[in-house]
Amino acid sequence: MVKESFFWRRKMQTGLINRAKKWWEKGLQPNMNEVSSAQGLVDSLLNAGDKLVVVDFFSPGCGGCKALHPKICQFEEMNPDVQFLQVNYEEHKSMCYSLNVHVFPFFRFHQGAQGRVCSFSCTNATLILHLN
Repeated sequence: MVKESFFWRRKMQTGLINRAKKWWEKGLQPNMNEVSSAQGLVDSLLNAGDKLVVVDFFSPGCGGCKALHPKICQFEEMNPDVQFLQVNYEEHKSMCYSLNVHVFPFFRFHQGAQGRVCSFSCTNATLILHLN
């Protein structure tokens, strides 16, 4: 037991053990970006032009968000022309409150001059309905 503890500490000190990815970091495609600020969200929407943008509001402690995440990654892969954005509620509570996002998972679809096309709290079935 002492040898295991020493071995474990040594691996940690030398950086041989990498930080495990959190569930919301796994399986992401190149067309998914994490929003780091309210201005970052605005800039991403403006830079998307007429491209459809799906904003995924999630909370790390939300079981539904975690269960839906693999399906979101599949949609990202199947729709490379769509820009996906992630907003972590725990890191951006004030932004979520100002956008009236209080239920998770929550999605907003934006497209060019139309602005917000739709928004909804969802399940797999709701997401499929809006993406197809």
